[in-house]
Amino acid sequence: WGHGCHSGHQCRIQVVSLKDHVMRHVKRQSDQHVTRMRGAAAIEFAILLPILLLILTGMVEFGRLMWHYDALAKATRDAARYLAEQPAPISTTARAAARSMVADAALAAGVQGLVADEDVAVSCEPSDCQNPSMVTVAVHFAFSIGGWVPLVGNQGTGGAMGDYALNPYTTMRYMK
Repeated sequence: WGHGCHSGHQCRIQVVSLKDHVMRHVKRQSDQHVTRMRGAAAIEFAILLPILLLILTGMVEFGRLMWHYDALAKATRDAARYLAEQPAPISTTARAAARSMVADAALAAGVQGLVADEDVAVSCEPSDCQNPSMVTVAVHFAFSIGGWVPLVGNQGTGGAMGDYALNPYTTMRYMK
């Protein structure tokens, strides 16, 4: 009878070779190593995630800033072209219509908060617009970082990063 066997029962004797014992030990060590590596990767990811989110947020907000600038620049170009084709002298009604064109185009492009009478300027050379040689349409717009992706500390207008002045303008030669 083998060690630990009761009388009348057959005992199964397991012979473990040194190689099997070593392989089990190596596998157990390997499993523990993989578990530790997974834990280290999770910690590294937790440390890098805020940095990656900040970079992603910056890219989104910079893209939005460029989108707003481009929309405003196109709107000033269209309004300047409209004024350049008006008969001289350029009336105050035509200048008001150009300002409204800019505000409407900006709103259509998703630029919120542009006020035609306050943020859009129309000027001529000479300044009286009686017999102009050049017309200029300019926009002064405050872009707030954090409009789509709120940043920590973003309060009211300006946000954590502040307002950026977008000042696109277009000057065209008077054509009439």
